[in-house]
Amino acid sequence: MALYLLNVGLICVWGLLCFGIFKNKKIGKLLFLAICFTQLLLLVCFRYRIGFDYDMYAQGFVLMDMEGFSSLSYLDWEIGFIVLTKLIGLFTNNIQVYIGLIAVFCLFSWAFFIYRYSPNVCLSTFFFVNMCLLYLNMNFLRQAVAIAITLFAWPFIKNRKFWPFLGIVVLAALFHTTALILIPVYAVLRIRPGSGLWLLYAYGLLFFYISSEGIINLLTMVFHQEYANSVFLEGMSSLYALIPLLLLVLVYLFRKPMQEANEYNRYLIGFLFFAAFCMMMMTRHAILERISYYAYAYFVLALPELTSALRTAFPQGKKAALPAGGMLKRGRRYGNYTQSAGPGYRYWVVMGIIIVLTSGYHIIGLLENVHGVVPYASLFGTVF
Repeated sequence: MALYLLNVGLICVWGLLCFGIFKNKKIGKLLFLAICFTQLLLLVCFRYRIGFDYDMYAQGFVLMDMEGFSSLSYLDWEIGFIVLTKLIGLFTNNIQVYIGLIAVFCLFSWAFFIYRYSPNVCLSTFFFVNMCLLYLNMNFLRQAVAIAITLFAWPFIKNRKFWPFLGIVVLAALFHTTALILIPVYAVLRIRPGSGLWLLYAYGLLFFYISSEGIINLLTMVFHQEYANSVFLEGMSSLYALIPLLLLVLVYLFRKPMQEANEYNRYLIGFLFFAAFCMMMMTRHAILERISYYAYAYFVLALPELTSALRTAFPQGKKAALPAGGMLKRGRRYGNYTQSAGPGYRYWVVMGIIIVLTSGYHIIGLLENVHGVVPYASLFGTVF
């Protein structure tokens, strides 16, 4: 556990060094992400039998190498992941290389996503680890690949380009069918808050909550029979869902400055609402944790967007009007505010709350060993 906490501490150190030394923010961002994600990649690649599903994927890789596609009757994997496993097997029979190559793709996708779309790459990387998304990549390999693919759909969600979005989701579903949940979520994100359709949406969620047992059993029988009658259909501790719900409340309270800062933030808020609903449902059916990750991933953008909006909307001292057009750097509109000498007290209070909550979530996740990553064991026999 100490190694994971040290990992977070090093991320903070790299942030201070990279942005303290380099005045060019672009160079600082690139260097920071290169150092941090190399550090994370080493942690993921050199693990040994870490993650609840590690042995399953290791055995599946060996089986594919020995029997080829005739092993499909033993593997309940999606066709995309089977093909990926076979392609890697053409070049190596080393399990760690197989695990490592998958990790390279997943973490590179996250690094690109953060670099391209986050207003604060340090905070996004910090939250990526503290919200336990890193450990997802050490456990659920198929779903980790699917989520990494769906990250590339974000610009199409923002710009309302359905067909490219659909193509990416279908591709992701070839690695884990749960990615298809993003199709109805996309439809909901199109609904303007306050419209009559939101009432219909609320009734739909209520119906799902009441009828969840029958619906979940049906879905598992159709899509993932390995989960039928398993512990995944039982409820999880409500403590595990509490902190994401508190973060959602914080985002909701400051939704107005967030939406003034960036019109696309309403989509992030919508994702967080869906993730929160799944978190509440997890107290009844743990399997919904799998579905929540596709929306839960957007905490990595939403929390830095919140702090960025507060920094601008509530500056220290007197508010100053923007020039005509209300445009700031990076082409964003920030309502009727501009940055002054520094952020006001609201920014620091909210930032402190977010850091405490996410750090607490990280520690709870490690203590509960949610993804089976504690204790950490490396290829070299070292246990932390």
